[in-house]
Amino acid sequence: MTSTKPKSPRPRRPLGTAAGASWVALVAATTVGIGSVHLVRAAVSADASQLAASHDGYRLIVQAYSRSSLGQGERPRSKVRPLASTQRAITPAELARGVAVDMLGIHGEKDAAVVVAWVESGRPDLEYDAFEARPAADAYYGVASTVAGSEARTLAHLVLKRPVVAS
Repeated sequence: MTSTKPKSPRPRRPLGTAAGASWVALVAATTVGIGSVHLVRAAVSADASQLAASHDGYRLIVQAYSRSSLGQGERPRSKVRPLASTQRAITPAELARGVAVDMLGIHGEKDAAVVVAWVESGRPDLEYDAFEARPAADAYYGVASTVAGSEARTLAHLVLKRPVVAS
Protein backbone atom coordinates (compact mmCIF):
# COMPACT_ATOMS: atom_id res chain seq x y z
CA MET A 1 0.00 0.00 0.00
CA THR A 2 1.40 3.33 -0.97
CA SER A 3 0.87 6.38 1.11
CA THR A 4 -0.45 9.43 -0.59
CA LYS A 5 0.59 12.75 0.62
CA PRO A 6 -2.31 15.22 0.87
CA LYS A 7 -2.15 17.91 -1.71
CA SER A 8 -1.22 21.26 -0.38
CA PRO A 9 -3.64 24.03 -1.28
CA ARG A 10 -2.63 26.37 -4.04
CA PRO A 11 -1.13 29.60 -2.84
CA ARG A 12 -3.70 32.33 -2.87
CA ARG A 13 -3.15 35.34 -5.03
CA PRO A 14 -3.91 38.71 -3.54
CA LEU A 15 -7.29 40.08 -4.49
CA GLY A 16 -7.17 42.73 -7.14
CA THR A 17 -9.50 45.58 -7.85
CA ALA A 18 -12.08 43.23 -9.37
CA ALA A 19 -12.93 41.89 -5.91
CA GLY A 20 -14.62 45.14 -4.96
CA ALA A 21 -16.04 45.99 -8.37
CA SER A 22 -19.72 45.89 -9.15
CA TRP A 23 -21.08 43.55 -11.81
CA VAL A 24 -21.81 46.60 -13.96
CA ALA A 25 -18.15 47.62 -13.82
CA LEU A 26 -17.07 44.08 -14.69
CA VAL A 27 -19.40 43.93 -17.70
CA ALA A 28 -18.17 47.31 -18.92
CA ALA A 29 -14.55 46.28 -18.47
CA THR A 30 -15.02 43.11 -20.50
CA THR A 31 -16.88 44.81 -23.34
CA VAL A 32 -14.57 47.76 -23.92
CA GLY A 33 -13.67 46.40 -27.36
CA ILE A 34 -17.25 46.86 -28.54
CA GLY A 35 -16.80 50.62 -28.46
CA SER A 36 -20.41 51.41 -27.57
CA VAL A 37 -20.53 50.42 -23.91
CA HIS A 38 -19.71 53.08 -21.34
CA LEU A 39 -19.70 52.81 -17.58
CA VAL A 40 -21.34 55.92 -16.16
CA ARG A 41 -20.65 56.51 -12.50
CA ALA A 42 -22.57 59.06 -10.48
CA ALA A 43 -22.14 60.28 -6.93
CA VAL A 44 -25.51 61.58 -5.71
CA SER A 45 -26.25 63.45 -2.49
CA ALA A 46 -28.85 65.81 -1.04
CA ASP A 47 -29.96 67.53 2.12
CA ALA A 48 -32.31 64.76 3.21
CA SER A 49 -33.93 66.91 5.89
CA GLN A 50 -35.78 68.72 3.08
CA LEU A 51 -37.52 65.55 1.81
CA ALA A 52 -41.27 65.31 2.40
CA ALA A 53 -42.38 62.39 4.58
CA SER A 54 -43.15 59.23 2.62
CA HIS A 55 -44.97 56.11 3.79
CA ASP A 56 -43.77 54.25 0.70
CA GLY A 57 -40.07 55.04 1.10
CA TYR A 58 -38.00 56.75 -1.58
CA ARG A 59 -36.58 55.81 -4.92
CA LEU A 60 -33.54 57.32 -6.56
CA ILE A 61 -33.61 57.48 -10.36
CA VAL A 62 -30.44 58.21 -12.30
CA GLN A 63 -30.33 58.61 -16.09
CA ALA A 64 -27.69 59.66 -18.62
CA TYR A 65 -28.47 61.72 -21.73
CA SER A 66 -26.68 63.56 -24.49
CA ARG A 67 -26.60 67.31 -23.79
CA SER A 68 -29.01 68.01 -26.68
CA SER A 69 -31.66 65.77 -25.05
CA LEU A 70 -32.35 68.20 -22.23
CA GLY A 71 -34.98 70.88 -22.47
CA GLN A 72 -36.40 73.55 -20.17
CA GLY A 73 -34.99 73.52 -16.65
CA GLU A 74 -32.37 70.97 -17.75
CA ARG A 75 -35.01 68.24 -17.70
CA PRO A 76 -35.14 65.46 -20.30
CA ARG A 77 -37.41 66.16 -23.27
CA SER A 78 -40.56 64.04 -23.21
CA LYS A 79 -39.85 61.76 -26.19
CA VAL A 80 -36.10 61.29 -25.69
CA ARG A 81 -34.81 57.97 -24.35
CA PRO A 82 -31.91 57.97 -21.88
CA LEU A 83 -28.58 56.45 -22.86
CA ALA A 84 -28.48 54.72 -19.47
CA SER A 85 -30.88 54.47 -16.56
CA THR A 86 -31.23 52.86 -13.15
CA GLN A 87 -33.39 53.10 -10.05
CA ARG A 88 -32.96 51.95 -6.48
CA ALA A 89 -34.53 52.21 -3.06
CA ILE A 90 -32.88 54.79 -0.86
CA THR A 91 -33.16 56.12 2.66
CA PRO A 92 -32.74 59.76 3.66
CA ALA A 93 -29.62 58.79 5.65
CA GLU A 94 -28.00 57.20 2.58
CA LEU A 95 -28.82 60.25 0.50
CA ALA A 96 -27.28 62.57 3.10
CA ARG A 97 -24.05 60.50 3.11
CA GLY A 98 -23.95 60.23 -0.67
CA VAL A 99 -24.73 57.32 -2.94
CA ALA A 100 -22.50 55.84 -5.65
CA VAL A 101 -24.40 54.61 -8.71
CA ASP A 102 -23.03 52.66 -11.69
CA MET A 103 -24.89 52.39 -14.99
CA LEU A 104 -24.04 50.83 -18.31
CA GLY A 105 -24.65 53.15 -21.20
CA ILE A 106 -24.86 51.48 -24.57
CA HIS A 107 -24.48 54.09 -27.27
CA GLY A 108 -22.12 55.31 -29.92
CA GLU A 109 -21.31 58.71 -28.43
CA LYS A 110 -17.86 59.10 -26.97
CA ASP A 111 -18.36 62.67 -25.74
CA ALA A 112 -19.31 63.36 -22.15
CA ALA A 113 -22.91 62.68 -21.25
CA VAL A 114 -25.16 64.62 -18.92
CA VAL A 115 -26.42 62.75 -15.87
CA VAL A 116 -29.73 63.64 -14.28
CA ALA A 117 -30.92 62.23 -10.98
CA TRP A 118 -33.88 62.73 -8.74
CA VAL A 119 -35.43 61.28 -5.63
CA GLU A 120 -39.15 60.84 -5.21
CA SER A 121 -41.58 59.05 -2.98
CA GLY A 122 -42.18 55.41 -3.87
CA ARG A 123 -40.55 52.04 -4.31
CA PRO A 124 -38.17 51.19 -7.16
CA ASP A 125 -40.90 49.49 -9.18
CA LEU A 126 -40.80 51.45 -12.41
CA GLU A 127 -40.72 49.42 -15.64
CA TYR A 128 -37.60 49.05 -17.78
CA ASP A 129 -35.39 50.15 -14.90
CA ALA A 130 -36.84 53.66 -15.11
CA PHE A 131 -35.95 54.28 -18.77
CA GLU A 132 -39.31 55.98 -19.28
CA ALA A 133 -39.39 57.85 -15.95
CA ARG A 134 -39.47 61.63 -15.84
CA PRO A 135 -39.11 63.78 -12.72
CA ALA A 136 -42.24 65.21 -11.12
CA ALA A 137 -42.39 68.94 -10.42
CA ASP A 138 -41.80 68.35 -6.69
CA ALA A 139 -38.89 65.87 -7.07
CA TYR A 140 -35.46 66.71 -5.68
CA TYR A 141 -33.48 66.98 -8.88
CA GLY A 142 -29.92 67.49 -10.04
CA VAL A 143 -27.93 67.64 -13.29
CA ALA A 144 -24.19 67.26 -13.88
CA SER A 145 -21.95 66.77 -16.87
CA THR A 146 -19.75 63.72 -16.74
CA VAL A 147 -15.99 63.93 -16.51
CA ALA A 148 -14.17 61.48 -18.75
CA GLY A 149 -12.08 59.06 -16.72
CA SER A 150 -11.07 56.65 -19.46
CA GLU A 151 -12.46 55.45 -22.75
CA ALA A 152 -15.14 53.36 -21.02
CA ARG A 153 -15.81 55.34 -17.82
CA THR A 154 -17.35 58.65 -16.97
CA LEU A 155 -18.15 60.25 -13.61
CA ALA A 156 -20.69 62.83 -12.49
CA HIS A 157 -21.19 64.44 -9.07
CA LEU A 158 -24.77 65.51 -8.40
CA VAL A 159 -26.33 67.38 -5.51
CA LEU A 160 -30.11 67.13 -5.63
CA LYS A 161 -32.21 70.22 -5.03
CA ARG A 162 -35.85 71.02 -5.55
CA PRO A 163 -36.19 72.16 -9.17
CA VAL A 164 -36.92 75.78 -9.97
CA VAL A 165 -38.67 75.16 -13.30
CA ALA A 166 -41.61 72.76 -13.45
CA SER A 167 -42.11 70.64 -16.56
